[in-house]
Amino acid sequence: MSSKNRIFLYVIIGLIICGSGFLAWDVFSHREYIDAFTGATPQALDKKVPDGLLLKVNGLVKQEYSFNSRALELMAKIRIRTPEVTPSGEIMGAYIYTGIPVLYILEGVAPQKNKTDAFDRPLDMIVVLHSADKRVVRYSYGELVTADDSLPVTLAYDRLPVLPSKDPEKYKGNKYKNNLVGLKLIAPREKNIIRWLDNVIDITLENPKTPDYLLPKMEKGKKCTSSSVICVENEKQWAASTADLQLKEINDWFRIGHGKGIRSEHLSTVTGYPLISYLRKNFPGAGLDNDFYVFIACDGYRSTFSSREIFGTAAGENLLMIETLDGQASESGPTVAPVSDFFVDRGVWGVSHIVRVKFE
Repeated sequence: MSSKNRIFLYVIIGLIICGSGFLAWDVFSHREYIDAFTGATPQALDKKVPDGLLLKVNGLVKQEYSFNSRALELMAKIRIRTPEVTPSGEIMGAYIYTGIPVLYILEGVAPQKNKTDAFDRPLDMIVVLHSADKRVVRYSYGELVTADDSLPVTLAYDRLPVLPSKDPEKYKGNKYKNNLVGLKLIAPREKNIIRWLDNVIDITLENPKTPDYLLPKMEKGKKCTSSSVICVENEKQWAASTADLQLKEINDWFRIGHGKGIRSEHLSTVTGYPLISYLRKNFPGAGLDNDFYVFIACDGYRSTFSSREIFGTAAGENLLMIETLDGQASESGPTVAPVSDFFVDRGVWGVSHIVRVKFE
């Protein structure tokens, strides 16, 4: 071999060694790098989706979807620390969950509206999650998709106990000792685990059943104003009242919509009746139950909220039936303002009807 070829060979070998060394350094330092500079959660990246999972999405969708373990592994992950408290107040422990927010799944699913509907329907839909043992829990589409996503409803596939630094091996605060079987639905924004669900296998999108002959027809582009609100349940209807209700002011509402983006140059000030007290006054027994409330505008536009979201979360305390926005009275009449949502799309201007839909 000539000296020129020998030198060339040495250069190639050197490059291979350097490249291998760099790749090794990249692999071993990647976790520390992203932890220090990006704030990401490398622990979540290390938790692989277990084999053998299958999640189906059906109902009012343009096509049915099936996500196996490989498809779920390709989705973005999240790592959440949360307590677990039963509806009776018993503390089951504190755990670290790794999983996939339901938001990420629904963002890739195309809802199906009826051909005669004037508006897209997802914000008035109910999302039903089914477990392998036939149990179900229900959420409004909006609380999964448009709400603040800092503590999203999540399908977890890995669970670790939160342990104290002192004598962790002796700690008995966590009741669960084993890891998860299947996908566990967790709702860390809520005060207890009543809407958590083990071994989720199916998600169904559906419309709430409402007495439509009593309600405004959907007419996109209709110019209208509501001067009063009618409450509806089953076949009964009655006029809503605001007598003795106290107004609340919120002065830092950031308004951004899916379609048109940011809606003002400054944070908005809004005054209105807290939806919690408004519903309690006008619907007997309103509170933490399995009800859903459909708010319907005079042009037929609809938006659905779950009672557990309204009455059982911090965000629910900032839901208003507004009177003024930035000092101006609402030209459309009574208006629902989801102040704590990230997107404002669930807001309903000119509310003329509120329908309570009950589930056992």
